[in-house]
Parts: sequence; structure tokens; C-alpha cells
Amino acid sequence: MASRKQKKQRKRVISSFLEITNGQTEETAVKILNATNWNLDEAILRFNNNSNNIDEDEYEVEVDIEDEVRPPLPVVKDTLCYYPQYYQQKNPEVWESEDNSEVWGSEEPSDNKNNNNNLASLYRPPVDLMFNGSFEKAKDVGSDENKWLLVNLQSPKEFTSHTLNRDTWADEAVSQTIRASNFIFWQVYDDDDDDDDDSECRKVCGYYKLDSLPVVLVIDPITGEKMRKWCGMVDPVSLLEDLLSFMESGPRDQLERATKTQLPPYPPVHEQMPAYPAVPEEPLQVARNLVCRIGVRLPDGRMIRRNFLLTDPVQLLWSFCFSQLEEANQTRQFRLTRPDPGAPKPLDYNSKMTFQESGLNNSVILVTLE
Repeated sequence: MASRKQKKQRKRVISSFLEITNGQTEETAVKILNATNWNLDEAILRFNNNSNNIDEDEYEVEVDIEDEVRPPLPVVKDTLCYYPQYYQQKNPEVWESEDNSEVWGSEEPSDNKNNNNNLASLYRPPVDLMFNGSFEKAKDVGSDENKWLLVNLQSPKEFTSHTLNRDTWADEAVSQTIRASNFIFWQVYDDDDDDDDDSECRKVCGYYKLDSLPVVLVIDPITGEKMRKWCGMVDPVSLLEDLLSFMESGPRDQLERATKTQLPPYPPVHEQMPAYPAVPEEPLQVARNLVCRIGVRLPDGRMIRRNFLLTDPVQLLWSFCFSQLEEANQTRQFRLTRPDPGAPKPLDYNSKMTFQESGLNNSVILVTLE
């Protein structure tokens, strides 16, 4: 028996299926969606592959949808999506006017062909969230207002670009976060039919060495540094979780913290190498809630994972890292840092904390030679 939340989700999926497939019955939609475990993309593919020979007896279905699903929208042939940056370049007089409804059409239903509810409206870019201007101008505004630059580079030929508009940027929690938090949202697309290698999208792709679209970036507008990157589709929940660290403070705040942060050598460079405590045997046969799991990135690029007891002293981390260094480097000083957006967090060898007190569980630690 489906829960109330599942019923609402399924009704939305059915509506999307009916709009995209044009003219199909709700019964057919429910049967195909149920057969694909309510995966809309898979259902559309199955429908398209079998649209000329759909055997409704093939799909056994037991679905409880109480409320009626609205009928499919009338068939309208139209371009899937216009992109604002492209439209702005081709029609500046319309874009700069106060009423630019010509770009997307009115939200109200009308007999006018340009105002029909159509497929394009389902995948429309988040015009109300977007910064209107060049990448450099967006960086300038982000720097002045102490806001991160949230960049979305798209390709109209990649369907994932359209699903980002439909599912992620249209999500209420995402849109509210962008408006209320430390972000300037800049979206642009790459027109493969345009021979201009100096287009905004291609310049940004070249600078950050991006070879596939769509991609979402968090950029520090002050330094131009790429702070975070997502490739392809990113769902709203995952995006919001990953953006949490950027909501707490702006780029200027993190830059000031990084400038003030002095990384003391661990151990001090003017002293002899300390006598690291012996590394105990790794606790492999211990309950997971009693161990601290840590990943260590060594100077030679190796990534090693190691378990420690939560009650062990954190100094054992230095002992373990020292034992993993190449023999030629075991006479050199080194320090351990924990990566963090904007500025690394150094670890203190002289700390008396245990692994449980350190909060390092499931962390990645970088080993840097002095």
C-alpha cells in the first residue's frame, strides 16, 4: 500500500509522462511506470522503443492512486528550450525590455500559439534566479557582495541539462537557498552550431579544463579558484548538502581566515624528529561503532585507509603516516592537514585528544613534506 507521500510523487510522475508522450491514457502511463519501478526516464525510453506495438497485457499492475491525475496537455510542436544567454545575444531589445515574456511566453493559458502550455515550459531555465551578465561581471558582483559564484554550464543537446532545470533548479528548497544565501547563480550554455570559440561557455570550459557538459561549479569570485565541481545530473538533496559549507560564510570571510591562519610545523622544523609511538595492530575484528576510519593521501599520491580505535590517542595517526613514507622521506619533517573549502585545517601533533574527540572519523588527511 503506497503512502500518501508516494501517491503524490507518483501523480507528479504520471503527469510528466502524459505531457511528454502526448495523447496516452492514464492507464497506460500507470502500467508502464509501474513496470519500470516509477523511473520516468526509463519509462519514456520503453514507451519510445515500443510505441508502435504496446501490449497492455504485458504490464501487470497493482497501484493505488486515489485522486484523479489531470489530463495530458494538448499536442504542441515547439523547440524544447530557449536559453536566456542565447536569446539575449540574438534579441537584446526584447531581453532588456521590462516585459520579456516573449522569451518564455505567458504563464496564463491563452488561445495565442505563443502562450500555449508546452514542453519547453517544463524544462525552462531558472530565469528568475540567474544573473544577467558576463562571467567576469558575475565575478565582480560576487566579490563586491561577498558571495560565492554558483555556475551551471549546459548543452542544449544533452538531456541532463534539461533535467537539471526541471528537477534541481526548479526545486523550491534549492531556489530559496540560492536567493537567501551567499550565492550568485550564473547559467550559460554551449551552442555547438556556433563557431565562435570566444563564447562565454567555451572560455569558462577552457579556463577550468572542462571536457563534458553539463557541469556545476562553485567559484571563488575573488581568486577565481574552483572550489567544488559536479558533473552531469545532481539531485536537489545532494546539492544542498554539498553547499552547506559555503552557506556559513562568504569567500571574503574564508580568505581572511586563510590569511590569518599560520600553519605551524608539526613537529617543529628546528627540533629533531619526535619518537613516534608504536603503531598498534589494526582493529579489524571490532564493532564499527568503536573504530575511527581515516583515509590518508601520501605525498607520492597513494591513498591508504586505516582503522583506529576511538579510544586511541590521535598521535598514532602521525606514527602510521611516518611508517608509510618512502624510506628516503623518513628523515624529513611533515605535517598533516584536513582539507576544507577555502583553507586547510592543520592537525596538532601535541594534541592529547583521542580519535573520538578529534572528530576525524571518515575524514581524508593530507600528508605534506616540509
